[in-house]
Amino acid sequence: MMNNNEIKWDVVIIGAGIAGLTASVYLARAGRKVMLLEKAVQTGGRAASTDMGGARVNLGPHALYKSACGILQEVGVTPKGAMPKPNALVVYKTSKGGDAALPLLQILLGSFLSWSEKTQLIRFYTQMRKADPAALQSISLQQYLETRLPSPRARNAVLALVRTATYCHAPDMLSAGAAIAQLQDGQVLYVDGGWCVLVDQLKEQALAAGVTIECSSAVRSIAGSEPEMRVSLKDGTMLETHRVLSTIGPRETLALLDPALLPAEAAMFEKIVPVRAACLDLVVDGMPRPKTIFAIGADYPWYFSNHSAVAKFSDNPKHSVVHVMKYLRPGVESDALQDEHELERFLDLIQPLWRQYVIKRRFLPHMLVSHDVVSAERGGYSGRPGPAVKGRAGLFVAGDWVGAEGMLLNASLASAKSAALSIIEDKE
Repeated sequence: MMNNNEIKWDVVIIGAGIAGLTASVYLARAGRKVMLLEKAVQTGGRAASTDMGGARVNLGPHALYKSACGILQEVGVTPKGAMPKPNALVVYKTSKGGDAALPLLQILLGSFLSWSEKTQLIRFYTQMRKADPAALQSISLQQYLETRLPSPRARNAVLALVRTATYCHAPDMLSAGAAIAQLQDGQVLYVDGGWCVLVDQLKEQALAAGVTIECSSAVRSIAGSEPEMRVSLKDGTMLETHRVLSTIGPRETLALLDPALLPAEAAMFEKIVPVRAACLDLVVDGMPRPKTIFAIGADYPWYFSNHSAVAKFSDNPKHSVVHVMKYLRPGVESDALQDEHELERFLDLIQPLWRQYVIKRRFLPHMLVSHDVVSAERGGYSGRPGPAVKGRAGLFVAGDWVGAEGMLLNASLASAKSAALSIIEDKE
């Protein structure tokens, strides 16, 4: 880092996850001198994958929406993988107090749901495909569903699919427009080799474009404003730059600013509510019920998927990567030990004797899924901060909590591109 002390950078980017790497490629290809800083020892952030039991394992279940592939291809990344199969088990509470894991087709065609409940679901999905998400941004998902699905069982079936699409277990908070857009988007890929493959390709493109990447470089503060800004690192290094793009979290970004934003300018950042999940990641040598590869809870916020059923994560064809997850209620404390036991009981129901097949396991009790709920109260997408930070000229942000487009990775990519183009156009 010392060799870069004397350089005046056009842009310093904080955070070398997918958003930071993507923005760096756009900026460097436009002729900007870009420094990309990452506090961890490697790039990737939450898109990093871990070697476990001879397999590449993502940090919890990751699915790539095909709609995200456009921006990835623009920066030279071509994802490879396959779509998960649609057959699924859905877990309901029974009238006798137990739990039943029912095939989705049995729920739709069998006697579990009444004819009225089935009619409600058919009508809902017919209307949902034609709905305009933009008109529903300020309506909560709960309000939207209660007016269209009087039956709690029918409503919970839809909520199970919404949780799978959004990772969010807060229908009273979540924007109906954002949720409907996710359901309409639909098609996802499980990426061969894990999301680290996407990170590696992005890093390769960034380096080829001339980006300087420094890992193990934690930022202490961001000072000044355009065109004279300074990024101070915890090791004492001081970087001079015209502009700064932060792709870390909202509160983490606020904590770095010297001086701080005025309260009115910081208010949008401070209202943000992170979305988390409890994840049990497994590498297994088969499963007791190999045909059961996907299951979700209707009356419970649960998810199970054998990602190896369609994508490759290990050179050993007998080994599989399985993710089990509980969607946590945003803003509510959760008992990690209780959550882990709950996920184990879920597995006991759908995969009896699963413990005998485990090669390696990892429990992530409070994994960050997204930095913010797309909130109906704040107007859905339009309630999120834009890439340019008001009150601090030259400071930009990007991530899954930024911009008026998409959720999860789609929001990260869209805001990264938007921030980069704003910086490029501003200078020009």
